[in-house]
Amino acid sequence: MAQTLVEMAPNGRLVVPAAARTELGLSGAERFTVSVRGGSIVLTPVAVVPVDRAFPITPSLVESVNRAWAEPGHTVGRETLRQQLAGLVD
Repeated sequence: MAQTLVEMAPNGRLVVPAAARTELGLSGAERFTVSVRGGSIVLTPVAVVPVDRAFPITPSLVESVNRAWAEPGHTVGRETLRQQLAGLVD
């Protein structure tokens, strides 16, 4: 998408241009993290999972996944998955 000029309203609201929303697959109400990097405002789309729909990562789940990955034929991505799960439990 080409660079587009947008205006901030007095209350701080910005409109994300339609071309940018389409390019990123954004529609309806979306949530973003906001950060400042090198004098620029960076909006990063995030997914918010309601607590009642969240999937708990427990030590027993991690152990079950580790056992499954240890079986013959499950070698692709094993270490990556272990590292990701270890980071969630620690």
